[in-house]
Order: sequence, then C-alpha cells, then structure tokens
Amino acid sequence: MDNIQLIQQMYKDFASGNIPAVLSAFDKDVIWIRPGEPAIPFSGVFKGMEGLAKMFSLVAQSVKIKAFHPKIILGNDDTVVVIGEDDADVIATGKSYTSQWVYVYTIKDKKITHVQVYIDTLELSEAFKP
Repeated sequence: MDNIQLIQQMYKDFASGNIPAVLSAFDKDVIWIRPGEPAIPFSGVFKGMEGLAKMFSLVAQSVKIKAFHPKIILGNDDTVVVIGEDDADVIATGKSYTSQWVYVYTIKDKKITHVQVYIDTLELSEAFKP
C-alpha cells in the first residue's frame, strides 16, 4: 500500500466510524497539531496514541459531523496533503459551521507519524461560543 492509499483507507475507515482501524494507521509516537483557541475542545497538540484517542474522543463529544469531504489528495515521498471541507453542528451551542481545511501527513514505515492541520479557526471558534 502506498502512502496515498494509506490515507484514503484511513478516511474510508473514519467515514464508516471504524475508529480502531483509523488509529491503526498511526505510529505509536504520532504528533497531531490542530490550531485553535481554547473554545475549540479538539485544538492543540496531541502526542502518541493516547493523545490521538483523546483528540478523536473530544471531536465525538463536541460536534456532530454532518459531512466530511476530502476533495484532493496529493502525495510526494513521505508527505500526503489532503484538501477538503466539513460541516458540523456544535453539540453544546447548537450552532453550525463549515470549514475548509488542509491536512499534511508525514508517513514513515507505512504509519502516520505527524499531522499538521491548516484551518481558518474563526468560524469554528464562533460556533463554540455561547
């Protein structure tokens, strides 16, 4: 499986709700960086499998994802870039947001070792504020 296929499979697993399969795509020492202010519960730096599981748990507890669309997937050596968008409702406030994003994955030995998320956090932040 090449790096693009690894990411495509991970997104398919995410779409089907198979979080154990999603987690299996990541290295045990993964670092996930997602910008955002404290109002966004799943922003920050998450390290290792425990941090990754915490981040996915925070997402599940705080938003209801209505749509998640990876639109473009590009790869070069150990880097895969995914451009997409999602729509979600914030459970605590009932507000909705649509976000455009870019995820940059670093892959070594068929495992994701680093994720950097690029996203305009203003709309998400506003949706999380009462």
